[in-house]
Amino acid sequence: MPSYYCPDLQSTSDRIEISGDEYHHLCRVKRRQLGDIILLNSGTGILAEAKIVDLQKDRAVLHLRDIKVSGSETAQFAIAFALLKNHHDELAIEKCTELGARDFFPFTSQHSVRNVGKNTIVRFRKVALSAIKQCDNPFLPRVHEPRNLKDAIALIEAEGYTPLLCSEKEKAVMLRDIADRHKLCFIIGPEGGFSPEEFDLMKGLKSIMLSPLILRAETAAIAASAQFALAQNRASDKIPFDKMKGIRYFDANLK
Repeated sequence: MPSYYCPDLQSTSDRIEISGDEYHHLCRVKRRQLGDIILLNSGTGILAEAKIVDLQKDRAVLHLRDIKVSGSETAQFAIAFALLKNHHDELAIEKCTELGARDFFPFTSQHSVRNVGKNTIVRFRKVALSAIKQCDNPFLPRVHEPRNLKDAIALIEAEGYTPLLCSEKEKAVMLRDIADRHKLCFIIGPEGGFSPEEFDLMKGLKSIMLSPLILRAETAAIAASAQFALAQNRASDKIPFDKMKGIRYFDANLK
């Protein structure tokens, strides 16, 4: 079920209150009543079923019934993307959050088609929050402040990620060929592609092909996220790595 954001939720909690926007959504929009069971999301790895035991004018009191804690030690991925027009970057944030992205690194490039607005990051963070509540992703991804490409790569590395360039120039290497997928950040270019100077800046980075076709920027971000999720699911099923070599990540009819 869709969840309600409750950053104060702890694994040892037994009762908790929600107020503000979440209370408004709970009581004024969804019109929940005493005794209803809802799902709470901490955004830090905790989901909990809760029963509404008291409704006051500005808050709801909840009794927690079942608390599930997700470990943060599993393989993680992030998306670095150039700002896109027509809110396509918001679409990418929404869908990549649904697929489990932990961090977003917006950046500007020579071929960027729009600049950072005063509400850009606020909007991005609202989109990410709405996405975790809809899909029950227990981790609210961080949306970092936009930087130029060089500084964004430096921040990606400082946060412990391995930058991985998603490039239309790469024709041989795919994600399945990357042995260490513990903490990857997929770098997605702007609508106009990276400039020669920017490719020179990133020439020391590993690169992969997402598809034999040219993808729109937001599609590339979603494809990278989906391929990472698929690779991790296959790994958790303990399919031998040499068998994974036969998987075509862009085939919609995976068996």
